[in-house]
Amino acid sequence: HTNRAYLDALAARILVFDGALGTNLQRLELTAEDFGGERYAGCNDYLVLQKPAAVESVHAAFLEAGCDVIETCTFRANRLTMAEYGLEDDVPEINRAAAALARGVAARFSTPERPRFVAGSLGPSGKLPSSSDPELSQIHFEELADVFREQAAALIGGGCDLLLIETSQDLLEVKAAIMGVRHAFAETGVRLPLQVQVTLDVSGRMLLGTDVAAVLAALERMPVDVLGLNCSTGPEHMQAALAYLGERCTLPLS
Repeated sequence: HTNRAYLDALAARILVFDGALGTNLQRLELTAEDFGGERYAGCNDYLVLQKPAAVESVHAAFLEAGCDVIETCTFRANRLTMAEYGLEDDVPEINRAAAALARGVAARFSTPERPRFVAGSLGPSGKLPSSSDPELSQIHFEELADVFREQAAALIGGGCDLLLIETSQDLLEVKAAIMGVRHAFAETGVRLPLQVQVTLDVSGRMLLGTDVAAVLAALERMPVDVLGLNCSTGPEHMQAALAYLGERCTLPLS
């Protein structure tokens, strides 16, 4: 049983997502102190525990500007990327806190006619499992899926309305993330809508050469509710890929 509130709203109208969270946090010119000390400086995801008011202010500004959906401050909050800061064991706490924080802000702006939604952001792990790079490909599929399971379960626990696998550069990683999310659904007993967004370069391919046709063929057969593109080139270079998806994809597009 899926919590369909987001998909029902999407069926009724176009929903507007927020903009760049990291960029707007940078504009606040936070100090190392705000991040919890020099060794954590620049770790935006840790702000949800160290300086939640900063994250809250950005979420609120987007909702005030008219957004329907805000993304959690968890783009890099998985065990692999947080290990760079020695925070890998704080991953569940960070994700739960980020989701609960965003959910609280969204609730303040929600009305019965216009609910506001929280998307739990799952960014790349930093690994490229389908590459031939000896360092970046060094991870087993199951291990990668488990990295995403841990993050997704915590985002669900914090009260997200949907999960967003985003800025994906490796189709094999996307499959691992989807598997991890499904394990998290089983573990928590909660099923949320799943939105998946890949990143294409100016030639319309993912980092390892996958084109939009292959992305569609692979992902449309998987348990994905919304398919889309984000980041990297900016909108003008996305038009051809978006047109391709618009003509052929049976799912809602982001």
